[in-house]
Amino acid sequence: MTTPATTSAQFVKLINQGFADLKSRDMKPVPVAFLGSEGSFTCDAAKKYFGDAGQPIIPKGYPSFESVFKAVSSGDVYAGVVPIESTWSGSFARCYDSLLRHKNVSIAGEVSVLDAHCLCALRGSSKADIRIVHTHPDMFEQCSGFLEKLGRKGEVDLDLDLVSEIDSATACAKVAKLNDKKRAVICSPSAAKLHNLQVIESGVANDANIASRYIVVGRELNAKYGGKSLTETKAKECSKEPFQIEALKKELGASTEDATNGGSRSGTLKSTIAVAMHNEAQGLFKVLSCFALRGINVTKLDSRPASSVLGTILDDSLHWEYVFFIDFEPRNEKVVQTVVANIREYTASVRVLGVYMANLNKGKVRPSQFLDLDVFPS
Repeated sequence: MTTPATTSAQFVKLINQGFADLKSRDMKPVPVAFLGSEGSFTCDAAKKYFGDAGQPIIPKGYPSFESVFKAVSSGDVYAGVVPIESTWSGSFARCYDSLLRHKNVSIAGEVSVLDAHCLCALRGSSKADIRIVHTHPDMFEQCSGFLEKLGRKGEVDLDLDLVSEIDSATACAKVAKLNDKKRAVICSPSAAKLHNLQVIESGVANDANIASRYIVVGRELNAKYGGKSLTETKAKECSKEPFQIEALKKELGASTEDATNGGSRSGTLKSTIAVAMHNEAQGLFKVLSCFALRGINVTKLDSRPASSVLGTILDDSLHWEYVFFIDFEPRNEKVVQTVVANIREYTASVRVLGVYMANLNKGKVRPSQFLDLDVFPS
């Protein structure tokens, strides 16, 4: 169980989101685990996050959330990158499950990326040729409007087959290998380029501006890679009481106002916690009041059945008991300690899953030309 004292310790190690630490390293490539295979959207997100920090990486693809977290937990890799939510399909439950199971792994950063969903096929193929589409199941949901129109010609149903793959990049590799012009894949432009496929149509998602949020996870201390956590550098300078927000913001090149006001902008301090509540009236109200009474902005509230195979923070959980996940914007270290201590009074268990800097690009939602809004009842 995480105590306020260990929360404080985690805070000073996770606060800088990796940028100061990465820039101070010798810049040798470090292995970074990601969900999927080379060319997947998650691989692109990993390259963006560490590329922005000027840190070269050796991307290593893994087939599941659990396998990524195991690689990070065991020290086989320096960090891991996994998707946690999409603006269209919502949260990824298995990501939260893995965060709960691996107690020595914390969120050290985040990155949001616009997902450029494209329909790609063999060179020389045309849209009219396509009868089979391969991709990850979530992509089918995110591109349902386009696929509905692709599978019909007037009133005629063309019997479009949808084939699920482990990720979009793997789907690319399969389509390229099968060498069949009737097959296409929904993927990123980078995956299409990697497998020498042509982009037949771009922007095929229901939200033409669809984005996903990815978290960067690391061990609290990873001796295998220099004995430092992903965000440990300059912890001593940041651990004074009270926490020196001004020095932190100067290090990150952002304004103090960004760290003390709400809005989930880049440079805003952010924390994620998991809470298991007692089954009693006003339980959630009491937890949320811990934030409201202090003027703390809660940016996300999600829940997960506590009885899932991985997703529990209780020793004896029952069906239809829930773990709540809360993202909020603390102003400093002392706020995190105080809020967690206060929440503990009203709950069965609390765990801090990470304290890091927000890194979200907020684009506007743009319904694509393919999405028929009439199919979604009001």
